[in-house]
Amino acid sequence: MSKDGRTDPMEPGHARFMLRSRKIRIEVVQGPDMGRSVEFPAPSVSIGSGREGCDFALTDPTVSRVHLHLRVEKDALRVIDADSRNGTSIDGTAVRDAYARPDSLLVIGNTTLRLRMLSSVVEVPLSPHDHFGEMLGQSIAMRHVFTVLERSAATLETVLIEGETGTGKELVARGLHAASPCADGPFETFDCSAVSSSLIESKLFGHMKGSFTGAIADHPGIFEAADGGTLFLDELGELPLELQPKLLRALERGEVCRLGSNVFRKVKVRIVAATNRSLSREIDRNRFREDLYYRLAVITVRLPPLRERLEDIPRLVRHFEEKLNLERPASPLPDSVVKELCTRTWPGNVRELLNVVRRMRTLGQGASPEEQAVPAPAPGALGVTLAEPLLTGRQRIAEAYEREYIELALRETGGNISRAAALAKVGRKFFQQAMKRYGLRGDSEE
Repeated sequence: MSKDGRTDPMEPGHARFMLRSRKIRIEVVQGPDMGRSVEFPAPSVSIGSGREGCDFALTDPTVSRVHLHLRVEKDALRVIDADSRNGTSIDGTAVRDAYARPDSLLVIGNTTLRLRMLSSVVEVPLSPHDHFGEMLGQSIAMRHVFTVLERSAATLETVLIEGETGTGKELVARGLHAASPCADGPFETFDCSAVSSSLIESKLFGHMKGSFTGAIADHPGIFEAADGGTLFLDELGELPLELQPKLLRALERGEVCRLGSNVFRKVKVRIVAATNRSLSREIDRNRFREDLYYRLAVITVRLPPLRERLEDIPRLVRHFEEKLNLERPASPLPDSVVKELCTRTWPGNVRELLNVVRRMRTLGQGASPEEQAVPAPAPGALGVTLAEPLLTGRQRIAEAYEREYIELALRETGGNISRAAALAKVGRKFFQQAMKRYGLRGDSEE
């Protein structure tokens, strides 16, 4: 058994990875459900008032549909507030993401819960694979995701993917399609945030000639284009409320009607939806229909942010280097640099990591994504001479560095002054003044 609780798949008698996790007991000590006590064998538990999407559903109306997530991490209980209406507190302290003592009191809405971590241990199977489609990860968090995805892929059930921007939601959708029974069918993507609300219905369901100004011919929608395959609805939380009943009807009936027509067309489409918003929170705010949420969340997959799977960064960096070498070969980043990347929080997640690797390969290997390491110059390379006063020489060298830095930033951004200033982490006005000082010019803002 490994130190992180994972069983070696090569160990005799074990054909797959196993996660050893202690049980969680949740007791309701105050509120409408007072007296309830439930034990959970899983290393992760969701608590809220929703009928679905929660492992432990409460009747307290002041509790959000998905209020918080509990996770067992070694000998600690992690409490993550799921963007709830009225927050979460541990032993009287409001928290968003914190660790609780094994006997802590949690207050959510008008309910108080006591947490206990039991001594009994359960084994939870994890995927033995370190990838799913183009998704990569050896961490416990990702192997757990792969376990759910591998089981879901063989079905045609609707899947809802939740995760921050840059976590790889479209890669999950493509992986599910490639491993599904409809893999030979089309894979279509529709970004609900990229189309104006006045055109979304036409794009989804199609239209007939003359149904609106500019409709010069009959046109099928993306549902028809995806018939026999998978339709990936990205950024579903951006779908206007008035169109949500029509999407629900299409999902429930398996048929669509083009704008300007009264003929319904049957379609067989596997739906994979994704959102970087908490749809349960959007329901609480009356911005998303509860019935549509339940229709979509048949299987829910939460992609962990990169900061929760830092151990995957070295593998991801080397993978990105292999892909980028096809465009332009370059030396691999030193292990020391990769190790430093593992200490960052990565608000932009895997997409940000890819951009950082690309930039470091272009600008040079540095100790951080923003600052490139400056190697010690060879003796005499700076033109140091005792005939020149120290302060004069220092000023000369500083100006030469500044000019070269600005030229490099302008080349990297195609001459865009605002982007170059942002890359240098200085104000646009400062950057312009320096350009003027050295007689440099940039292109327009766009």
